[in-house]
Amino acid sequence: MTEQQHIELDTLLKQGILLLESLSTIYDSELEALSSKDLERLSDVTQEKMGVINKFHSFTLERVALLKSFGIEIDSEDYSTPEDNTPAAQRTNVIYAEIKKHLKELQHKNKRNEQAIYRNQQNVNQLLAIVRGHKKQDQLYGKAGASQLYKAQSSLGKA
Repeated sequence: MTEQQHIELDTLLKQGILLLESLSTIYDSELEALSSKDLERLSDVTQEKMGVINKFHSFTLERVALLKSFGIEIDSEDYSTPEDNTPAAQRTNVIYAEIKKHLKELQHKNKRNEQAIYRNQQNVNQLLAIVRGHKKQDQLYGKAGASQLYKAQSSLGKA
């Protein structure tokens, strides 16, 4: 790649980093909304997150098209660095490494938010069971699907 091509790619990659940084703050806002159970804020954050994810998808397509215009065949998930030892290529490699770091961080935050959603769902299910008058001991099957309460099974069998 020429120096000018590296500059174009670096500029585009820096825009991608800005998108990933904004997505990182959105994930933090999403966790706050989940923790506070603020549904209106959660809805707004989700819409904002989808917008940034769509922009990042467009960025990815633009990056692939730019590299293909340089004669480099690459797919959208590939963030490998070009095989070049020029100073411009080393600069590009540093930016690629930063993008990879941000992507790993976002995967971690996404998993963290997923766990928060799961915990909230468990709490809501427990509250609904209490409101409906179900006792935890009356559950026929455990989380793994195995039988756990034979008393409830026998009373069902008698019915």
